Amino acid sequence: MKSKKREILMPVVFLVILLLAVPVVFAGFSDVWNKITGWATSGQTTVSISVGNNAPVVDSVSTIAAQSVTESGTTSVGFWFTATDIDGVANLDDNSAQARFQKTGEETRQNLSCAWVSDIDTDTANYTCTIDVWYWDAAGVDWTINATIEDINNAVGENSSTTFTLQETTAMVMSPTSLTWPSIGLTDTNVLSNNDPITINNTANKNIADGHLNVTAIDLQGETTATDFIYAHNFTGNINDACEGTVMANNTAIAVSGATITAGNNSAGDGQEDLYFCLEEVPSGISSQTYSTTGLGSWTIAVD
Repeated sequence: MKSKKREILMPVVFLVILLLAVPVVFAGFSDVWNKITGWATSGQTTVSISVGNNAPVVDSVSTIAAQSVTESGTTSVGFWFTATDIDGVANLDDNSAQARFQKTGEETRQNLSCAWVSDIDTDTANYTCTIDVWYWDAAGVDWTINATIEDINNAVGENSSTTFTLQETTAMVMSPTSLTWPSIGLTDTNVLSNNDPITINNTANKNIADGHLNVTAIDLQGETTATDFIYAHNFTGNINDACEGTVMANNTAIAVSGATITAGNNSAGDGQEDLYFCLEEVPSGISSQTYSTTGLGSWTIAVD
């Protein structure tokens, strides 16, 4: 009887162990089971979103009235422009506002730090700029105003639709402002001045072409005997340190042949012309004395 009970109990014990083990096994392999059966109640996914950026637009640039250069200096030209970013004014990089004046063949003038003035509305802002124009910048109606700005994502807005006029200006300075000669004999010829050349600086933006640099010479009167003269036509002007140049005439503007002065930076040695003067001969019959412009007036050098 005891052995028979043992036989009955053993299957019962095995069944209990099996029942206890099934949940443990099932829990350990549930993920695999779910994949096999398709009974999963959750899952994972990756997420990717591309957020676009709208480039700013420079809407408008203010007009600039016709400008003139300042002799031997700069002229400060002010204007404003507006920029719009539909992503909002906060998307505009105010520190990137820049502007340039551009003309073919000319050096670009620029301001790389235009200033924010105000926000006009939620997506438009106003900026102001000042750019210096130099005295040798070429005249013309086709100076382009280029205004740019970036947003915080480095997208760029640009406007080059507006132009302005830089007017032509004529001006000059010269040095020295006196001419002297060494002591001259009554029969001397071809005597060069001993303190030339007179250097003419073009201090504005008009190119002085050949035929437009003039010398108005005056007869030199004797300081002791006022009836004696060294006449203007006894002198010549030249762009070379030599005699046989352009003959002068009393109280008459005479263009020195070959003299030209293009506009340029005088400090860099540009925009200049040198004039030399020669006494070709001493008039016969005059007395030994000093002859000068004291009595009849100074010589004039001019550009037009």
